[in-house]
Amino acid sequence: MKERGKIVAWVFILTVIMAFIFMAFPKTDEVEAVFNLPKVETVTYYNVPLDYELQDYIRELCDEYNVDMPLVLAIIGQESNYDTSAIGDDGQSQGLMQIQQRWHSSRMERLNVTDLMNPRQNVTVGVDLLAELISEEKGWEWAVTAYNAGIEKADFNRDMGVLSEYTQSVMKLREMIQNGQ
Repeated sequence: MKERGKIVAWVFILTVIMAFIFMAFPKTDEVEAVFNLPKVETVTYYNVPLDYELQDYIRELCDEYNVDMPLVLAIIGQESNYDTSAIGDDGQSQGLMQIQQRWHSSRMERLNVTDLMNPRQNVTVGVDLLAELISEEKGWEWAVTAYNAGIEKADFNRDMGVLSEYTQSVMKLREMIQNGQ
């Protein structure tokens, strides 16, 4: 009986000590609040051949436009293979997202974009366009097809229940990027 009392006393003492420890060491959020420390957010950099500064810029755009960053990175990968100096379609498509000025001059003017070979300016136009297409609420696959081949082709493919090779490739690449591959 005497031994049982000692065990109960020790359990009580340890419980009180643990309670004091938990009170003495508050959660990280409470420490930040007490000392007015800014919250530190973890930034994810994706396994693509774009420098962190450009990935930060793309992340800011994606947050601003509410667009999925791995989707944007997949389109960049499909369009230019992450080559900032890519030129396609007999010189008509330029930069990372292969923007054609002839189709997007009013968008460029609205966004104050003057140089599609500038990676930031190019991505600004591309993300703005993609966000507009996504806002149609016809799904990412539709938006990706429309980005590449136009709205009519995207509507046709959707009505037929098919995905273009381009769209399939982008969606597969998006998944790989998302999963860190």
